[in-house]
Amino acid sequence: MGNQVVFSSINYGTDTSAEGRCIIRELLISTYKGVGNGETPIFPIQIWKKKRGANYLPEDRNYDLYKFSCKVTARRFFPNYLNLDATYNAHEDWDANDPRRFEKEVATMGCRTRVFENRHGEKTSIGRGNLSFTTINIVKLALECRDMEGLDTKKREFFKRLQKCIDAAAEQLYDRYVFQCTAIKKQFPMLMSGMWLESEKLSPDDSVKSILKHGTLGIGFIGLAEALIALTGKHHGEDEKAQELGIEIVEYMNRRIKEKSDYYDLNYSLLSTPAEGLSGRFIKKDRKQFGSIPHITDKKYYTNSSHVPVWYKCSIEHKAKIEAPYHEFEKGGHIFYVELDGDATHNPSAVMQTVDLMDKYNMGYGSVNHTRNRCKSCGYEDASDNLEMCPECGSKDIDTIQRITGYLVGGVDSWNNAKKAELKDRVKHN
Repeated sequence: MGNQVVFSSINYGTDTSAEGRCIIRELLISTYKGVGNGETPIFPIQIWKKKRGANYLPEDRNYDLYKFSCKVTARRFFPNYLNLDATYNAHEDWDANDPRRFEKEVATMGCRTRVFENRHGEKTSIGRGNLSFTTINIVKLALECRDMEGLDTKKREFFKRLQKCIDAAAEQLYDRYVFQCTAIKKQFPMLMSGMWLESEKLSPDDSVKSILKHGTLGIGFIGLAEALIALTGKHHGEDEKAQELGIEIVEYMNRRIKEKSDYYDLNYSLLSTPAEGLSGRFIKKDRKQFGSIPHITDKKYYTNSSHVPVWYKCSIEHKAKIEAPYHEFEKGGHIFYVELDGDATHNPSAVMQTVDLMDKYNMGYGSVNHTRNRCKSCGYEDASDNLEMCPECGSKDIDTIQRITGYLVGGVDSWNNAKKAELKDRVKHN
């Protein structure tokens, strides 16, 4: 657009060749030092691909770079961590000695978009992308069933309404797909020059229909925590029965969306929606219809997808244990967030421990948040909350880096009111 930094992501960490190690090391060094006058780089979003046999264990060739990556994350937020050892991310033919093993490694976009499985070709992330996605407001569905007698009755009606929404979303996405297929190759000279899988086979005036089949269509959802409160009185982070129902809901969505893949013969998948704008827009509509309901519509935002509410006080391990089972069903993309307290630069081992939890609970993708202030005048940095004046030079020109959904921003002035409220409510973990 000319006035916006290109939204880009880079997945790395498993190249154990001398040249690959050199590139990874220099990228990490540059990120740690900062760009320009030592600023934290906003893009590209960096994702470390954690894999046994490549970098996760002490005997692995790139273990030294993995340890360094955790130190970089503790200062610069990036890289995030993609768990290639998760059962649903592992490729059965991955071989540490295969120089082209990267073709069999899942990759993700910084926020949470995951592309891997493919009905029409090899399982890979290369040359593919997400075409469209649509999000379902499951809180509204739960609120419509809230006053019914008995949980079983509520559940039956909830799932009936959920199925109607899945049907509508799948049909709408298919209509969009059909429209996208009317495009021709020369409309996308860079993308269709070989970047998209099999695009090199097309002539300039050919329809892109034959290759868009490799793309994905995402059906997302928002507000599992609030939906569970509406149905059971508690969210999944605080009650085992609510957790069981939460898994049942998300597993049901995944199963029904797989049926849509069979019906349309396309790559439909369940997406853990990031909800930059929807979190506020949906709740505003629901509050108008249902009124202000404690812990559901009395806030300015709904909780992202299947996350534990940001305001709920719990340990990092408890959060990981609760959110982990959902990742396997959210094949279109998911993420696990940790909000560290204190100055993470003094404790890179906390990042390593977070990755260990991802490994322990079979999580797919995770990210570590913390606070980073930087004085634009002298370069002073710290992790204190609400820093208004630099203690070194007295300047009030302070840049505070925060993460909204998957990407970093300096300051929150451009955030919508829903995300500002969410940031204020975030509980930090020790």
